[in-house]
Amino acid sequence: MTDSIFNKLAAVTVGTALIFAVGETMPVQARQLTYNFSNENKTLTGTFSFDETAANDQEVTIAEGLKIFATYGGQSYTEANDPLASVLTDFSGTILNQAGLGLNFTPSTFNVYRNSFIDLNDSTAAGVQTITYTSVPEPSFMLGLSVFGLSLFLAKKTASSRSSSPKA
Repeated sequence: MTDSIFNKLAAVTVGTALIFAVGETMPVQARQLTYNFSNENKTLTGTFSFDETAANDQEVTIAEGLKIFATYGGQSYTEANDPLASVLTDFSGTILNQAGLGLNFTPSTFNVYRNSFIDLNDSTAAGVQTITYTSVPEPSFMLGLSVFGLSLFLAKKTASSRSSSPKA
């Protein structure tokens, strides 16, 4: 039994040392933040993304790598349709719904100003709607959750097969 504990302790120690060794040789990369956005009736839908470090000054511009893709009225729009587009965030790159933060994007047909959508061709109340932002999880985060879930599933399955096996 003592040998088993020492073997496990040795494996954990080696694993931890490898993690730190690999971690120090890999350069730190900023997270790519991605948000989906849409108006209330979903006639405008889109995505924008930027590097987390660009949010240090609370405004991300096209020059800092802001990428936008939106669809409205059967047309596609990108950051090329508004070279002055920007995103207002908190210091960590977070956009909070209804907090005055968000996308400033004005192609010739519509305007997205933080949490408001304005159809420039519709002067009625229906032409002004609220914009909702939804953070898209980073792929590595989703992979980590998947691996964690799979390990829990396998551990449970292994435990149940051991308890149901006949005893000699």
